[in-house]
Amino acid sequence: MHQPLYRYPGKKDFSPGWVRLHAVKDYYGMAAILDKFKNIKTSVNFSGVLLDQLYDYTQGAQDEDLRLTLKNPRYLKKEEKEYICERFFYIHFDKYIRTNPRYLQLHQKKTAGKKFSVQDLMDLQTIFNLCWFHPYTFKKDKNLRDLIKKGKNYSEEDKKYVVDAQYAVIKKIFPLYAKLRKAGRVEITVTPFYHPIMPLLYDTDVVDEFSYLKTPARRFRHPEDCHWHLQRSKEIFRKIFKDEVYGSWPSEGSISEGVADIFVEEGFKWIGLDEGILFRSLMTENVNYEMISRQRHIIYQPYNYHGLNMFFRDRNLSDALSFTYQGWDSAFAAQDLMQHFKRIHYHAKNIYKERMIPIIMDGENAWEYYPESGVPFFENLYEFIEKSEVIDTATPTEFLQTVKTKSLDRLAPGSWINSDFGVWVGSKTNNRNWKILKELRDLIERNKDKISEIDTVLEYFHIIEGSDWNWWNTYSEATGDFQTLFFAYVKEIYRLLGKTPPASIK
Repeated sequence: MHQPLYRYPGKKDFSPGWVRLHAVKDYYGMAAILDKFKNIKTSVNFSGVLLDQLYDYTQGAQDEDLRLTLKNPRYLKKEEKEYICERFFYIHFDKYIRTNPRYLQLHQKKTAGKKFSVQDLMDLQTIFNLCWFHPYTFKKDKNLRDLIKKGKNYSEEDKKYVVDAQYAVIKKIFPLYAKLRKAGRVEITVTPFYHPIMPLLYDTDVVDEFSYLKTPARRFRHPEDCHWHLQRSKEIFRKIFKDEVYGSWPSEGSISEGVADIFVEEGFKWIGLDEGILFRSLMTENVNYEMISRQRHIIYQPYNYHGLNMFFRDRNLSDALSFTYQGWDSAFAAQDLMQHFKRIHYHAKNIYKERMIPIIMDGENAWEYYPESGVPFFENLYEFIEKSEVIDTATPTEFLQTVKTKSLDRLAPGSWINSDFGVWVGSKTNNRNWKILKELRDLIERNKDKISEIDTVLEYFHIIEGSDWNWWNTYSEATGDFQTLFFAYVKEIYRLLGKTPPASIK
């Protein structure tokens, strides 16, 4: 589970409200479903920056989307109306807009370029926020169900109730996870704080391993930053859960041998990675990737590299959950997954005494495409597992206590996307960002003794080390929010250093 920092330099409030909205539906919902099934165990991973933002919301933080939700539409400025009429339709069309007559009417009005009335805007503010509650919340809150039935002609009081209900849900999240964690039913793990691709922070020359990717012209090499991001994630975990964290999903499943050693130095016991990393790690002159990948049983045991335990996810099953089952009947999809589990069990039981099937996937994005935010699917799956005589669940740390891991002599660098780093480096645009990082870091190093706000400068620099800014250079991003945020921090760092940004900085 991850959201990048949605706060501009020097601002108190967040900009878009994605953390708040996903918290209400997904971060709460995943735990709420699990709480219903007493014999199911899992691991939930948060990026450090997401935990930090969630914590701020529990303390009453707000965002620009919320401010415009709460503002009486009679007093909205022209640009605020335009913002609402654009952003408050950013939701799955078939699941939420097409199925709601009033929402669909408003969408058609927007598409036709017609002017919205005050009541239109009031209804849009309310309906958009109503869509983000988890089904379990509706089940428990009759007033929210009544607001859904009302359908239109919402009032300021209706809007306020919806927002108050959102904050009530947000305040339940950490206590619920803490309860599940204390009961041994959830292991909570962390990603490096601002979600950087750590092998690239460690040394961008790692790109030389991939002949088809262009290595940045100027080498960026700061292993100490990898330590910083892990230490900050441990700190926010300790602040919220009053304990130490031992597991991690590295940002985008990215790893290199040097980064693995840093995880060990920072006290981590295990990490999750993609199966492709294992296959590449086991390649030799005589054994290629395709030959190894046919031996699928090798992913059903944990490995160890230099004292760090590793689970390699079953990509086929993880991707089926992420992309395939959303269009299936929920009960049939859950049954199909159980059949896969059983086939793997019977295949691997004579190979390994203790065996596991690692499923690692996005914690919030997939369920928007499932019926009822994935609730029927999860309820069927968890019930099938609880009743199964051959399939059980365990947290990664718990499983490691029962098995001896297999040693890896080599750990191939890469991520869970194509087993390389091509999403975040290698293109003209992304290599430009690495050039900016290198030039800024050199400037900071030369001037750090003269800067009164050096802590702020370094914090801002670690923010722009995050992976999201380059991700959205590779994939289309309609709003341009990520480029705007990235360059806002770049320019602010130059300002704090008392320097003028180059003309190439937007």
